[in-house]
Amino acid sequence: MQLKLSMAAASLIVASTLQAEDYVSVQYMQYDESNNRTSISAPALTVNKDFGTDYTLNISLVSDAVSGASPTAIDTSSGASGAFKRGETTPDNVSYENIDYKDNRLAGNILLTTRFENRDELTVGIAYSQENDFYSYEASGEYLHWLGSDKNQALSFGLAVQSNEILVRECGPYTSCDTSSGASAKETASLINTQLSFLQNIDSNSYAKASVFFFQEDGYLSSPYHNIVRQSKTTPANVIVESELKPDTRTSYGLSLDYANAITKNTTFQTTYRFYTDDWGINSHTLDNDLYYELGTNWTFKLGLRLYSQSEADFYSEFKNTGSFTNENFASSDERVSSFTSMTYKTGVDYKVSKDIVLNIGANYYTQDTVSKLSATYFIAGFTYYF
Repeated sequence: MQLKLSMAAASLIVASTLQAEDYVSVQYMQYDESNNRTSISAPALTVNKDFGTDYTLNISLVSDAVSGASPTAIDTSSGASGAFKRGETTPDNVSYENIDYKDNRLAGNILLTTRFENRDELTVGIAYSQENDFYSYEASGEYLHWLGSDKNQALSFGLAVQSNEILVRECGPYTSCDTSSGASAKETASLINTQLSFLQNIDSNSYAKASVFFFQEDGYLSSPYHNIVRQSKTTPANVIVESELKPDTRTSYGLSLDYANAITKNTTFQTTYRFYTDDWGINSHTLDNDLYYELGTNWTFKLGLRLYSQSEADFYSEFKNTGSFTNENFASSDERVSSFTSMTYKTGVDYKVSKDIVLNIGANYYTQDTVSKLSATYFIAGFTYYF
């Protein structure tokens, strides 16, 4: 299902701000969407090891088991359950239904941080992700430069390059989109991600970070599992069910602002604002807030709220039985490029069993106001062992 999750790119942003420690972290996430949509079970392992004061190695592995159903336009004229026929038909034979799918993903990345004599840092990484129909290869790097001997200001520049291979399953006529079987054609896509950041330690209790970022995507950016409905040119009373078509390039950029403050001895507040825009017509705003409270020496509680909103892509149209599209070149009814707002409510607890072992558990609830009124819950539990 082409999850396209990049651990190396995510780690690239925060690697320079993490405190170096030796630890092993084992985590398990369970993610479930409403209406029997996507479910993900994902155990993960992370190992972080310092070699002296100049080198830190971080290795992460994650294995996902994904199942569920993806909503898309379907020609039901075959009468077969789960049929995925494409072609010309009457409007009465078209409905928007869920197509079942299953997939497994195995991903891993390695990050190596080197600290130089002036304590500048260079972090380089490689990542690999494999699914039944998707393969991703990534290389990344970030250089952190301290602007003074007091280490209160720093500039960092990060670059990640990703190459993807997508197996586009032949889903018709009258065949389901099982990602583990069926004929396929190989498509490719590439991604370049750059980010420039300025970090300022305001005082002993707070810091701020400002970043600008740029993405460039090229290649096959459509989903082989999403259909659209067009009006027939030859028979106006009919419609045509066919694959969505998104542009084969995407340029996006934006900025993010981070601020953290130890309000009291036991309470820390962290907030992030992110603005994003691209040449598909999507603009988005994200406000992410987290509050941490330490109770005694063993307990840490977390509460968070994430707000998100975006505008729709220029080529998006909500599915309609009478035909959503006519002569447009690019066309999609994928809710991910529609206009919507979402909220994520976050809670979590860490318990320090000893100086070496910390247990953690968290629960999040997500809701968005798309046509399908999607909601989701996801739970995270695990432990970290410091050695």
